[in-house]
Amino acid sequence: MDDFNRPDGELGNGWSTWTEEDVEIEIVDNEVLITGKQVHNWWKSEIYRPVEDETRFSFDFKADDNFNVHIRVSDAEDEDYQTTASVYASPGGSFSYGIKHGPGTWSGWTKIPGSQMIAGQYNTLTMEQKGTDFTITLNDEVVCTFTNSYFTRVGEVDIGCDAAAGIVGSIHIDNFRMEKVSIVRDFDFNGDGAVDVKDVVTLTDYWGQDYSVCDISPMPWGDGLVDAEDLLALATYLEQETALIAHWPLDETEGFANEEVGNNRGYVFGGAIWEPTGGQIGGAIRLDGVDGCIIANPVLNPAEGPFSAFAWVQGGEPGQVIVSGTAGANWLMLDAEGKLMTEVKSPDPSGTPLLSQSVITDGRWHRVGLVWDGSSRMLYVDDAIVADDTQDSLEGSFSGLYIGCGKNMQPGTFFSGLIDDVRVYNRAVRP
Repeated sequence: MDDFNRPDGELGNGWSTWTEEDVEIEIVDNEVLITGKQVHNWWKSEIYRPVEDETRFSFDFKADDNFNVHIRVSDAEDEDYQTTASVYASPGGSFSYGIKHGPGTWSGWTKIPGSQMIAGQYNTLTMEQKGTDFTITLNDEVVCTFTNSYFTRVGEVDIGCDAAAGIVGSIHIDNFRMEKVSIVRDFDFNGDGAVDVKDVVTLTDYWGQDYSVCDISPMPWGDGLVDAEDLLALATYLEQETALIAHWPLDETEGFANEEVGNNRGYVFGGAIWEPTGGQIGGAIRLDGVDGCIIANPVLNPAEGPFSAFAWVQGGEPGQVIVSGTAGANWLMLDAEGKLMTEVKSPDPSGTPLLSQSVITDGRWHRVGLVWDGSSRMLYVDDAIVADDTQDSLEGSFSGLYIGCGKNMQPGTFFSGLIDDVRVYNRAVRP
């Protein structure tokens, strides 16, 4: 995150600027201030920066400024910056979006219902790209999804303002964030509900062709050709799936939490509500942070060999637990600042929890994971290692599994938010 907490003056930190002739951009009081007189109708003054592989962009802005606020992303494959997706709002008003894919193709602005900013305070606007689709979130509520079918990947992000000629105004920008969002790929190419040799056959049927369903590598959107890279990605996935010993998709509408590998269904207790369409992959379960959780039979003993555990989560509060072993250890949990950690550790007296610096209580979906390969312990957030250390052995405990509460069901450890697609492997899995 760039909070712009640095001395007044130029932006630095990878940012560039473009301004109207009588408009200035600088850091003032630890935020970006764009201020001045608009000379030409709707000419933008903005800060901009290049993007590598990030797909989600957000920033805070002051609602009561008297310049229009804008965010625009440009396609990395279009050297002329003519393929874009844009969102804007007039002072204190609601938002609109627009797209283009070349000279003379501007779509015009389309109003976004329910996107009224909150007056008298800073608002947070987020734009997220998934392929050709863009999702707009205002103050943690999704307000719109739109498509630019010509878009491939983001190469630049611009944040700024404009106004009618003669307007004297300003806009305040703070807390810019850009991040790479994990993409969930579907390896079930033939749609039969299983990933197996039939999907290998499907992939080879489209060998050498531009077929997006099977073009799965490199991530996130392939390279326009079904080839050996895609076959290798599928083979890696199939190898991982043979080590999958427990999988709770959490796609139910009522009753038990079904487990798809070993029939180890979970018992749903307390304040838990099924959300069949509310997950990152299909449905999810919403837990209330008071007594809602899922209890399942034992899955594995961490001391017996390499293992991995992954889950998708949204929400949570400091101190709450995502997955734990009954009366054993908290596998995946949040520390006092909402950062991912694990208490699965060495039996040696010097063994300590592993803490990361990744806060996951920001209201967004995150895939979290714990991996032990027999010598190293690793924590993952959104498929990236966020903490690791050397650990030659782990404490043993072949007990039941809790999803959404601590190992002893202590008050304060019950998870508040959504949990989806919990997986446990009996080997080290690299996302």
